[in-house]
Amino acid sequence: MKINLKIFVFFLLFTSSIFAQLYQSNYGLYQQQGIPFRENNFLGTRPILREYDFIVVGAGTGGCVVANRLSENLNWSVLVLEAGKDETVYTDVPAVASFLESSEYSWGYTAEPVKNGCFGFKNNRCPWPKGKGMGGSSIINDMYYQRGKREDYDIIAGLGNDGWAYSDVLPYFLKSENNSIPEYQNSPFHSHKGNLHVERVRYHSPLVDKFIEAGGELGLKVNIDYTVNPEYGASRLQATTINGRRVSASKAFVRPVKDRQNLHVAIFSQVTKILINPKTKLATGVEFVKRDKNRTVYAKKEIILAAGPINSPQLLMLSGIGPKDHLKNHGIPVIQDLQVGQHLQDHYGTVALEFIVNQTSPVINQQSISDPRLFEEWFKYGQGPLTVPRGVDGLAYVRAPSGRGLELIFGPLSDKPNVFIMATVLLQPDARGSVTLKNSNPLNPPIMSYNYYDSNTDLEDNIYALKYAVKLVEETQAFKDVTAKLDPVPYPKCDRIPFRSDDYWACLSKHLTHTYHHQCGTCRMGDVVNNKLQVFGVRGLRVVDSSIFPHIPHAHLYAPTLMVGEKGADMIRSHWSK
Repeated sequence: MKINLKIFVFFLLFTSSIFAQLYQSNYGLYQQQGIPFRENNFLGTRPILREYDFIVVGAGTGGCVVANRLSENLNWSVLVLEAGKDETVYTDVPAVASFLESSEYSWGYTAEPVKNGCFGFKNNRCPWPKGKGMGGSSIINDMYYQRGKREDYDIIAGLGNDGWAYSDVLPYFLKSENNSIPEYQNSPFHSHKGNLHVERVRYHSPLVDKFIEAGGELGLKVNIDYTVNPEYGASRLQATTINGRRVSASKAFVRPVKDRQNLHVAIFSQVTKILINPKTKLATGVEFVKRDKNRTVYAKKEIILAAGPINSPQLLMLSGIGPKDHLKNHGIPVIQDLQVGQHLQDHYGTVALEFIVNQTSPVINQQSISDPRLFEEWFKYGQGPLTVPRGVDGLAYVRAPSGRGLELIFGPLSDKPNVFIMATVLLQPDARGSVTLKNSNPLNPPIMSYNYYDSNTDLEDNIYALKYAVKLVEETQAFKDVTAKLDPVPYPKCDRIPFRSDDYWACLSKHLTHTYHHQCGTCRMGDVVNNKLQVFGVRGLRVVDSSIFPHIPHAHLYAPTLMVGEKGADMIRSHWSK
């Protein structure tokens, strides 16, 4: 057993093909531990038919929900086309989230150079990892369960999108949630019957308690339920894990129904174009590439585009739906002139401030995730530091002087034994961006642009958040007994600027710029889709992913996108059941 565990962890760092073989050879052990065996009988080995009732493009967060709900009707056939591969135990380990961003489970995108941020990266280009595989970005995200504020959805409805107010969407959040946190068992804002498991992080560092206590000293509410109101409070993380293992959208919504004969999931199948009749403007099917072969499949009812905020607009534009001048420049016949790819929004901030303490904690680095003892503790019992998502187990919410919301992320476990980290998140930034085509080749990545810190307000808000984080640690009694203090060594690229001055924090912000991968708005309601998520001017085509949000919520977007999937599936079922 010890030898096998070492080989398992070797895989975690270096290869997935080796692990896949080991996984099959240890079928009995996985069953014993309650981990479902990854059979491939529905993931690409069945022949793809010529026609289905519904084609779902992308097995990401929204696509997995739609596939589950539509296939509940056994009279409807559903095909899901996913460009990536299936998950493995590699993606189950919460602590390795940061390593997944540069793995084969990510598209590996890089944004365009910017003038006011990303200085710490080559050519001022920030990496933009997006999930590729069963579960989409939910297989590489940090597993935060958040919904945002009531006003986020009331604003969306106020923009003319009937049916998207908070009172309309809350039932769909509840429908997908299965929350096992004891203090929320009688809360009307939580459900315990849905597909998505939510729990507290199973390794509890005492530093998290100090973080929450310190927030209380500064006037924040302590132990808040931030799904109800993410403002003026601090809390431990609500994580989308079960028994210390990641719960992706695929695990939650596809795996449980894999035996439905009317549900067909094809992996390694990258859609390259949506087929649309230019005269009738009816979407009839899709072209895709599977194992280097060009294929075509048709939809009798609808095509549901759930490829995410980068790939969904890319596919629409490749198919003739988008800004007409942009499409003409790339020689693409225009079917519908819409603002596809515009109005991109995202959360960004700084990763991360390091604070030194006089005690040691477990570390999250290549050495620790190679430790057979820690791996066995996670693998067998769902315990230990490997259950902590990227080392994070604390969140705080404050308001900047500008009036905008800020999030502080607290990581009690870092890559050093006597250091914890804090990161900042701008929840309502001014910055905007776009997704455009590089050329008409569907296998080339699109151009992703985002204007970090072009707004002085964004920069001032982030400076405030950084200074608040330092104040929370150094000016409260909570951290005194561990003598916590900001690492006194300045960031090298900013060491000529007076340490801790506003100019220093501005320099740090622009060098350590970080996207939290919450891109949205590129197919937003009101411009590209209507309130039923149907693409304007085209029949038989909807978008069901985070790209439809016209206003970015005060939340990491996993749960909000699940909500979009639940609501979108309900609207599709209602339409075709009449």
